[in-house]
Order: sequence, then structure tokens, then C-alpha cells
Amino acid sequence: MLFRFAVRSLFPLTLVARFDRQYKKMVLGKTTYRSVFQWLLLLMSVSHLGADDSPSRDLFVFRETQRQVQTALQNAMASTVGVGDSGSGVIVSPNGLVLTAAHVSGTPNRNITCRLPNGKRVGAKTLGNFDYMDAGMVQLEGEGPWPYSPVGTRRSNTAGDWCFALGHPGGFDLNRGSVLRVGRVIHVRNGFMRTDCKLLRGDSGGPLFNLSGEVIGIHSRIGEPLDDNYHAPIGTFNKMWNDLLAGETISGPRQRSGRGVLGVSVEAHSKGVLLKEIRPGSAAEEAGLKTKDVIQSIDGFPIDDSFDFRWAISKNIPGARINIEYVRGDKLDEISVELGQSTGRRERGVF
Repeated sequence: MLFRFAVRSLFPLTLVARFDRQYKKMVLGKTTYRSVFQWLLLLMSVSHLGADDSPSRDLFVFRETQRQVQTALQNAMASTVGVGDSGSGVIVSPNGLVLTAAHVSGTPNRNITCRLPNGKRVGAKTLGNFDYMDAGMVQLEGEGPWPYSPVGTRRSNTAGDWCFALGHPGGFDLNRGSVLRVGRVIHVRNGFMRTDCKLLRGDSGGPLFNLSGEVIGIHSRIGEPLDDNYHAPIGTFNKMWNDLLAGETISGPRQRSGRGVLGVSVEAHSKGVLLKEIRPGSAAEEAGLKTKDVIQSIDGFPIDDSFDFRWAISKNIPGARINIEYVRGDKLDEISVELGQSTGRRERGVF
């Protein structure tokens, strides 16, 4: 009754009626508290649908989102696990590979315990991590096949897309299970994805899914407002996949005075980043790069945006030689560049 009262107090009559029908089905079917709680969270998540839209439009969007989430939910929940003492993660392969946050998995080659949805404890070993982007991997021990969720592509999410989050807020609880939150992608910026899925402590490392049930991100940082939630995009894992799998600790940018510099500023481009400016006397100028060249990869690392570009440059020391693949006009070419020395001054937008 408490749940029905909460729904009636918070939502329009059209949504309340829908909830009442679902609630009766669940009670008659003796469905657990977890299912009722998840249904309430789904209603709360979509309650912010456009105030200016018509009730019929709201209900249509609600029903379609509900249908897609319910279709994907069973498999998504089966693959969501507790990791370590109080974190979460998601199995993404039948042999038991788990994606989680780097601050949850910790240093490589540690023995930890994971909790399956049925409460079973399974031994696991931590693999590689990328602290700068809070990306980590864990390998379950024992025989598979394990239930798993497919991984999305690195370009599988944009601002405004519906998504849903799973995790174990407050730590693993067998009676409650993983908790569902539904929301939208707010933006993908500076290497992180922000959503309005309402996360809490203990959700860290848990999965963010698109409505097709593909993993598109891993919960990373949780801000004070409940809609201020950041996720490491799946593209970060895809780019670092082999290094993480090999158990490597991937470094972030070096301190300003100790990092190599190419001497350029860039802007977004559909095929990478476009060189907007080249500083006179810079390493880029000496190597023969020109404005309007489009950088596509550095040392084999795909460059999708300025965040990728900044990291690929600034993790190197002065004098390091890097290989840059770029497009000039319609021609794809590659060049080797020896990075210059930083002046130590903060120059906004110059790498």
C-alpha cells in the first residue's frame, strides 16, 4: 500500500492507472519487494517527461521506454554482479570477463570476491586499470559459460538517448538484488558520460545500458545532486581493451612541466580532430603538419575527440617520438614526430 500511495502522490493519473494494473499483477503473482521497488523507480525516472507534451504523448513514451527496458532487463540483471566489498560490475563475456571502475578493482593481480545475483560468491582476479578514466577489468575464476551482456560500440550513445543503470547501492543485498534506474544521457564530454540516472554509493563500477541491453558505460563518479552522475564510456574500454586484458596499469597525463608538446590547437571533426592552429617553431611545424589536417590516430590509439588527443600527447615525455595518422584533403598519411618541451605555462587549448 505504501508504494501505491507514493505513486498516487507523485504521478499523473494516466501513470497511476498503469502502475495499479502492474502492482496487482505483481501482488497476485507474489512477486518480490525488489520488483515493486524497481517499478517505482522506473516511474520516478520517467516522471520528468516534457511538461509541455500532451498526456497521450507522455504515456506513449512511457510505454515504449517501459517495453524496451523490460525486454532488456532480465539479461542485464543476470550479468550485473557485486565486486569486492562494496562495488558493482558487469559480466561482458561467456568466460567471465567483468568491467568495473578502476577505483573498485584496484591494483592488478589481486584476488577478490564477486557476488552473483543468486548470492553465490565467486573468486576473481583483478586485471588492468586506467585510473585517469576510472576503467578496470576483473576476471571471474571457475568454469563458464557465465551470463553476460553485449558491449556497445564507442559511438553508441549521444545526448538525449534513453538509458538505464543497474548496481548495488549500499553494497550487495541478496533480498533486494540490483536496483534499476532509468534516465537519459545528458552529455558526453571530456572523456566522461553524464546521465540523470540516480546513483548512490555502492553503484560504482556498475553498468549503464542502452535500451537494446548493450553496455554503454560504467558508473564512475557520483556528485551531490542525484542527477549528477558520471560514467566511463564503453569507448574507453574498447580502445584500451588489450592493455586492460593484459593486466597493465595505464598512465594518465604527466605533470605540465614533464609532458611532451606537439604545439597545436584542435577542434572537433567527424573523423577525428582537426588542426586549427600550429604554433611557429613547434614540433608539429617541424614535422610538416598543416592546419586543416585531421588527426585520426596516435601510436595506433583512435582519436575521436580533443580529450583523446590531449591524453595521447600529454602521457609522453619531451623528446618522445610518436606516430600520427592523419588525413590531408582526401589522402591518408602517417608521420613520425618528436615531441617538444613544455614551457610550463598554462596555455589553454594547446597540446
